[in-house]
Amino acid sequence: MSEDLAILIAEMDANASHLESIATGLSREQFNWRPETGRWSIGQCVSHLNIVNAGDLVPLRIAIENGRTRGLTGAGPFRYGAISRKFIAGMDLPMKTKFKAPKSYAPPVDAEPKNTIAEYARVSAALRKLAVSADGLDLVRVKTTLVALPAPLRVFVKMALGARLTLLTTHDRRHLWQAEQVRNHGQFPG
Repeated sequence: MSEDLAILIAEMDANASHLESIATGLSREQFNWRPETGRWSIGQCVSHLNIVNAGDLVPLRIAIENGRTRGLTGAGPFRYGAISRKFIAGMDLPMKTKFKAPKSYAPPVDAEPKNTIAEYARVSAALRKLAVSADGLDLVRVKTTLVALPAPLRVFVKMALGARLTLLTTHDRRHLWQAEQVRNHGQFPG
């Protein structure tokens, strides 16, 4: 397996483990507790990740299939374009910029802990499987659509497969850190 994908998969596994350490054993009240108006609960952080990540499963699978069909192979290491690198860096920790989630990615106010955590595990496992299946592909030349963009723009604006997988993993790390801050808040219900 390429080093690029091995690192991504290790980070995906670390994110899944991080969620377990944050959310295991929480009551529904704790899972949905918000430190203040306008800030997300642990449940909202995880629900948001479920929405975003699940929405990318089909485009990523299609990109990988197309890359295989077209014979777009490569060994790496891979270097992504300046815009992708900047976007990934802007999403990573430490958080320098807050982003408002698009309406389609807004999480529900109340989430059931067991189902929400199980959905994160399911979607994360599917993303991990897709990442493994991308081994041997040129992670720069294989492009994926960006479901957050309006449909007409998706035809023209695409992201390198490796950059998109990196962005999803970085995005998870960001919101899991945010969820951890909620859990560590001084007024978090006991």
